[in-house]
Amino acid sequence: MSQNLHGSSRLAAATTDLLQHFKRAFADSTLSMEEARQLRQRLAEHGQHGTDLHELRHELFVLARGRFNSFQDKAVVEWLEAASALLLPPASPPARATRTEVHFSPGTECVAAIQRFIGQAARQLDICVFTVADDRLTHALLGAHHRGVVVRLLTDNDKLFDRGSDVRQLFEAGIPVRMDHTEYHMHHKFAVADKHTVLTGSYNWTRSAAELNLENLVITDDHAMVQPYVREFERLWPQMTVFTG
Repeated sequence: MSQNLHGSSRLAAATTDLLQHFKRAFADSTLSMEEARQLRQRLAEHGQHGTDLHELRHELFVLARGRFNSFQDKAVVEWLEAASALLLPPASPPARATRTEVHFSPGTECVAAIQRFIGQAARQLDICVFTVADDRLTHALLGAHHRGVVVRLLTDNDKLFDRGSDVRQLFEAGIPVRMDHTEYHMHHKFAVADKHTVLTGSYNWTRSAAELNLENLVITDDHAMVQPYVREFERLWPQMTVFTG
């Protein structure tokens, strides 16, 4: 929220600064080549995203209307403002602030981040990981399942029966599991919460990843990053073999 307010303040300051320059150029109701050059330079310095061009344009028309006295003249200027607005691209909505976290192992940092990610899911958790073999993460998934979150798990068939694998435990608790059925590996390590936030990286959901390995983990709600993972999970789910125990 504070970042949004700070950005809005900078935007308003840039618009006010440019308006003052336009007012000085308008003082004699003429726009010389030198004044035009200086104004173009000021606009370039602020950048197209450094000022509210729609608001600035409106204020310039307010200046022009102030020089007319008759109702008809002012009406003509108002018409010109409205008509010329049709030639401009629509004002962009304020950019939505995104949240991104980066974590590394060894240590408990990645485990804690995944536990928070799972705990914050409200409706749906789609898990696509090579294996699940860390009891702490298994318990977090079971907790989400028991509180009504729809959990789906995609995993690798060769890892199902590894020592320490918790996939069968998750399946027996009622979580649907599907697995790769090829000679190759389903080597993804990502999860999507509520189709809104994605967790990805090299981090395997194992004890060795937490205690020994150099791994990385990224969590973000950036829509442009999340949606490809949503589509990939939905593409893989019907292709995988249903695990029946």
